[in-house]
Amino acid sequence: MKNDIFRIEDGTLLGFNKNIRYCSKNIIIPDTVTNIGSNAFSDCWGLKNVIIPNTVTSIGNSAFYRCVSLENIIIPDSVTSIEEFTFTDCKSLKNVIIPDSVTNIGYGTFSSCESLKNVIIPNTVTSIGCGAFSGCESLKNVTIPDSVTNIEEFTFSYCKNLKNVIIPQSVTSIGYGAFYGCNNLENVIIPDSVTNIGQDAFSHCKSLKNVTIPDSVTNIGHNAFSDCTNLKNIIIEKEDFN
Repeated sequence: MKNDIFRIEDGTLLGFNKNIRYCSKNIIIPDTVTNIGSNAFSDCWGLKNVIIPNTVTSIGNSAFYRCVSLENIIIPDSVTSIEEFTFTDCKSLKNVIIPDSVTNIGYGTFSSCESLKNVIIPNTVTSIGCGAFSGCESLKNVTIPDSVTNIEEFTFSYCKNLKNVIIPQSVTSIGYGAFYGCNNLENVIIPDSVTNIGQDAFSHCKSLKNVTIPDSVTNIGHNAFSDCTNLKNIIIEKEDFN
């Protein structure tokens, strides 16, 4: 389709025409678009605001990668999947509301969004990819919905201001380095649905003071709680584990 601003083919927005990508601050994606393609807006350093129409059902890999000035984005409830690295390195992004149409948050989707303070994950989400929120230094509170069964590798690693995490009863595994380097994490309740705590899962959580490991846990990985320098009490309910 012919468009003066965007390159659009068969409903997929592929990117900007010419050199508009470097100077445009605000964009409204036309409602002829059904998919935002991979890298469509990557490295658009000046981009601050985006309006996505409710005709869009998917946002491709690295679509807004390293849009360092992007502050606001509303994801419409027509979107079902947010793919890998979609908003990685969007260092000015502060708030994200993920609609309840979304079932998958991809690998590294919001990694290094260091200004991200609030994120609402709906209970329609069944999969949160490895490193999805890694390096979100301003994130303070996270509620993981009870539709999620696994917390993947490095999902919340280096979230340095994360203080509280609610892990639901649906979760059975906490992956390798899932909360690695969460220096301000004070409270975490591990539910009795969890059977595995991976290697380095809570390593370098220097503010963590109390942990109770339920008797459902059969495996605790190497260095799972290493360098938790303020950990005063750890209760392991199970007598034998690997």
